[in-house]
Amino acid sequence: MEIKSFKSKGLKALYKAEKGETVKDVPADLTKKLQAQLTLLQSASNIHQIVSMGMWKVHELKPKSSGKWSMWVTGNYRLTFWLDPDTNAISDVDLEDYH
Repeated sequence: MEIKSFKSKGLKALYKAEKGETVKDVPADLTKKLQAQLTLLQSASNIHQIVSMGMWKVHELKPKSSGKWSMWVTGNYRLTFWLDPDTNAISDVDLEDYH
């Protein structure tokens, strides 16, 4: 899948950063996990490949936000993104605090 855009400037910087490098606007304790999750999103063929792995509670936020997906980061934080089902393009990647 291809990551087309980021809603979070911090995640965009982290995506472009060297492995293990911390960036502004991303909690330092989440850096390693978020880099692994972004790498997985980029390298997977489709969302079902990631869901079938059973990691990080990946699920679509439907019916309210059909097409928007969530990936567990910590008790409070979720990596969220929109997925185009036809092209597998990922957009508006964000780190959301659910609480």
